Amino acid sequence: MASPATGQTYTLGGVVQEVMDKNLRLFPILFKQFKHINYAFFDVQTLAGEGGLSLKPKEINGIESALTVDGTSLKWLDYALFDFNTKIASNATVTLSSTSGTFTVGDTSGFAVNDRIVGVKSDDGTSDEFEGIVTSITNATTMVVTVTRYNGSTTVSATQAIVVKAGQVIERAFWARNDNDEILRPSNLYNYTEYKSVIQHFSRRIEFTKAELNQEYRYEGDAKSLAAKKFSYQIAILVQELNKAIYKGINRMPGAGANDKMEMMGLEFICEQAGSIKDLSASTQPLLDFYNELEKSFRSGAIAGEEPMMMLCNDKHLTQLSRANRDLVRYDKFVEVLNYTIPSINTIYGNVDIVRDPMLNKLYNYPVAFVLPRSLIKLWVRENQDYNPQGGINRADQSIRLYEVIHNLREKKMYDIEFEMGIIAGGLSATDCPFRMIKNFHV
Repeated sequence: MASPATGQTYTLGGVVQEVMDKNLRLFPILFKQFKHINYAFFDVQTLAGEGGLSLKPKEINGIESALTVDGTSLKWLDYALFDFNTKIASNATVTLSSTSGTFTVGDTSGFAVNDRIVGVKSDDGTSDEFEGIVTSITNATTMVVTVTRYNGSTTVSATQAIVVKAGQVIERAFWARNDNDEILRPSNLYNYTEYKSVIQHFSRRIEFTKAELNQEYRYEGDAKSLAAKKFSYQIAILVQELNKAIYKGINRMPGAGANDKMEMMGLEFICEQAGSIKDLSASTQPLLDFYNELEKSFRSGAIAGEEPMMMLCNDKHLTQLSRANRDLVRYDKFVEVLNYTIPSINTIYGNVDIVRDPMLNKLYNYPVAFVLPRSLIKLWVRENQDYNPQGGINRADQSIRLYEVIHNLREKKMYDIEFEMGIIAGGLSATDCPFRMIKNFHV
């Protein structure tokens, strides 16, 4: 009977060469240390593959992304509300003549003569609410509106003045007609807006010296363990960089400046562009203002399903929230696939999942939270094909790729580790952007 002992010895160089032909799966690494990223940005309900540990990006209803021609960015069409609204262009006091007034707005393309409209009161309450009918459209930004009611109840007089504010919403209600009237309302295309997010490279070079590669180990596991430590440490740093880019990326194109490289679109950048950063440091009613921000996310109309709203936050924010009302937070949601507990806030609008991200403790030394619909955000992973002279073209997969660096240094081996990701966010064109950043919440 043959002995089961192999009688072999192993070198680190031989083990590393084996790894070269087997790209490292991204999901198992995220699964162990970054479960909040999996829950927030991937579809944890449809994990598949060997051992159930491969990455499955979630789908956003109605949004299909595509690479740009130059391959540096993702593009998608955001559908918002599938209806037409616009905003007042600048502060003005519109004096009516025979109850008609001329309103300058951002865009009239979604409106037609005889559309019933509603002028929505601005959040600060300093503008006037009004209702009216579009009498004529003179150009792309100007329409004459016959105002029929004022403040929802009082009939407008012939010389009434109406205060409008920049950013005040003009919402199209409906187009009406009588029996036997000709239908003059033209058809319109969907109110799509194109958005773009730059793809970011996460990469690092790892080196093995000649002595490390040629040292002999009695057991294969010993050699693999040393190689794994080297790779795991570098990959952990890369995923930390991804975690930071989710918040701090500024959507930077290649060549934007002398030191500028490609950066993905981050949540803080989204909120800054949408004007949805709320600082509560001077608030006299912080809990009420906090709920107002949650309300704006829910009322945006961009939520695509029954997914709950999600709040990514740091520990300082959680501490303040627990002091505000301990009955507010429920701890009854468990994601079995990730072995991960998600507390939630029970509001009258719906549930808000609380996702604690330790990285936010490093990036912000004050209470901070990002509120967004979980169904409208996802990370996109570039699937690259590789050519292997022995096996031909390898199937594209979502993994961390390893490449041997060709160089003239005989005393060491070098390998490049890299993966590429971008972010896709739906609902950005909604009148109230559902993505909101809340700073300095306190009680």
